[in-house]
Amino acid sequence: KWRVTFGESLTECYADIGYKNATNDHAPRDIEVITGMMSDLTFGQTGFRFVRLELIQGDWAMLQSVFAVSILPELPRKAEIVTDDAQLNQIIETALYTLKLNFQNGFIWDGIKRDRLVWCGDLHPEIITSLYAFGDTGHIQRSLEFLRETTPADRWINDIPTYSAWWVINLCDYCRFTGNHAFWLRNRDYAREIIRHFACCIDADGKMAFGGGMEFFLDWSTAGTPEAVVGTAALILWMAEKFLEAEEDACCRKLIERLQSYLDWDTTLKPIRAFQLLAGRQPTPEDAAMLQSGGAAGFSTFMAYYILSAMAPADNKACLRILKEYYGGMLALGATTFWEDFDISWIDGAARIDEIPKEGQKDIHGDFGKHCYVRFRHSLCHGWSAGVVSYVVERLLGITVSDGGNTVRFAPDLAGLRSIEARLPFRDGWLTVSVHGEEARIEAPKGVTVLRPQN
Repeated sequence: KWRVTFGESLTECYADIGYKNATNDHAPRDIEVITGMMSDLTFGQTGFRFVRLELIQGDWAMLQSVFAVSILPELPRKAEIVTDDAQLNQIIETALYTLKLNFQNGFIWDGIKRDRLVWCGDLHPEIITSLYAFGDTGHIQRSLEFLRETTPADRWINDIPTYSAWWVINLCDYCRFTGNHAFWLRNRDYAREIIRHFACCIDADGKMAFGGGMEFFLDWSTAGTPEAVVGTAALILWMAEKFLEAEEDACCRKLIERLQSYLDWDTTLKPIRAFQLLAGRQPTPEDAAMLQSGGAAGFSTFMAYYILSAMAPADNKACLRILKEYYGGMLALGATTFWEDFDISWIDGAARIDEIPKEGQKDIHGDFGKHCYVRFRHSLCHGWSAGVVSYVVERLLGITVSDGGNTVRFAPDLAGLRSIEARLPFRDGWLTVSVHGEEARIEAPKGVTVLRPQN
């Protein structure tokens, strides 16, 4: 009889249930198993970096071999993105591996150890990155239709109002990219019902009343703050604008009119200011200064893609510098996948996740975390963190896809890099990009129009 303990960090695999919030949530990681003579057995369907075996019954045991099993989807295509910056290349590859690990059972999970669920808000950076990195794999459609089939339109998806807004955004962006008209027609009416439901919950003065414990929720880092109502309004505005790009809808126009004033509200929180800008706020120098202040302070792995996207038009070089500070911080602490969350302030005095902390050092996994992801409950492999790849494609390569994938706008901005080359799965072929200094080339599949902005 053995005790088998898995950990995403070395310290987690030594943690008893309850110690520093170590749990068996979603996927048991601390279990007892029995082995027999001449046996060949498999245990522990969870995500882990480390595993500890402890003999708890029997005087001795002889193991011929112990294998770790990697369960990954067989995807036919994968993006290749290479720059002249080695750290950025490592960030890109780590993000792609993180996302691929969370393609499980035909769906996009949010975490390989915990939150092995389809969370609709978390899906957005996962879907966008998946389309750039692996193409349309089928995981996207299954995840969106699973949420639709299990949630009546007059209920909030995942019991969170904004996650219903995210469902509409996900549908719009998926169809904008793929041109899957059949999927759009199959899901359009459900999206319209969600939009009408929102319109019934927002009065002519823009006051919102959705009900529920997470009534105003953009992300965990801003949850419970007075400004959370502003982030919620900006997200719903963004949803309405995206749906209008696809089809005329009177309720969308009503939502835009009623929520427009929220774009001018003040906030000290980077995620909320980012969504105000994404939803149409007129950018100012003060906005750029606020988003850049403190570098990666105020970032989260979920919000990083949106904050960087909102920052890029004003100063893409600053974006790249902050991106490397933030994601490079996790790599410096031993990460091989990106985490559910990361606060840049955690670095000071912390040991790596592949080391036992020495006296005076902090345990980056067991001593930190916030909200629902405190200490060892914190997931160190979370799909939403892969949105950094979408920033690289959209803001460095300068790729914007529209018209169902029939049109690609190409406006690269190296942001201080010397070169970047990429091969992205696109439709039934590849989008190949090469940028060296001022020389930029792109090859697209037949039938795709490439637009280059005039200098």
